[in-house]
Amino acid sequence: MKLLLFDLDGTILHATHTPGRVPFDLAMRDTFDVTVELARMRPDGKTDPAIAAELLALAGATAELDVATIARLERCLAARLGAAIESGATRVEAVPGARAVLASLADDPRFASAVVTGNLVGAAELKLRAAGLAEFFAVGAFGSDHVLRAALPDVARERFRVRTGHAVARRDCVIIGDTPLDHAAAVANDMPVILIATGRIPFDELAHLRPAAVFADWSDGDAIEGALAAL
Repeated sequence: MKLLLFDLDGTILHATHTPGRVPFDLAMRDTFDVTVELARMRPDGKTDPAIAAELLALAGATAELDVATIARLERCLAARLGAAIESGATRVEAVPGARAVLASLADDPRFASAVVTGNLVGAAELKLRAAGLAEFFAVGAFGSDHVLRAALPDVARERFRVRTGHAVARRDCVIIGDTPLDHAAAVANDMPVILIATGRIPFDELAHLRPAAVFADWSDGDAIEGALAAL
């Protein structure tokens, strides 16, 4: 069995926000009493704690991002994101074609799927439900678990083992993402990686990293599944 470790934002779902009502910016204000703009930085592939630290630095603010503070940020972000989704200020949608591939993989006994995302867990769960993709993921690893993205694949592997009783070796895991940081996490864990250029990183930039495979989008599900089976 191969354990497929899916990134969320840019890879299988997109979240769009009304200008001036970005949930992460509002949650940072709630948590740290600081005004920040996520749009001022490149968050792609980073964990939420790393994003928070960078935004605080840009604002000239200092704060200790300890476990309690991250938990508070998670609560504030979940509240802000949940309200934004309910009001329509934030829209979360599955990337075209992703759901069909996930459904096909779920019916294939050669594969199991888990989440590996920089999102704090509460935000990740809200996004997955809003995008209609939660049914495909029973376990995962999140920015709540570690600030370093490269530490998350082993967290997901262990949660999968605990839930299913199946211990999957690193070499039998595949990271699926849309950024160079997904690629770097795969390299750090000696795992193959497939990159999908459905986020903000151009196809050519992803292809230059020489992943196991790179696709422009999810439209050719057979080719994607074939690439996964060949690893």
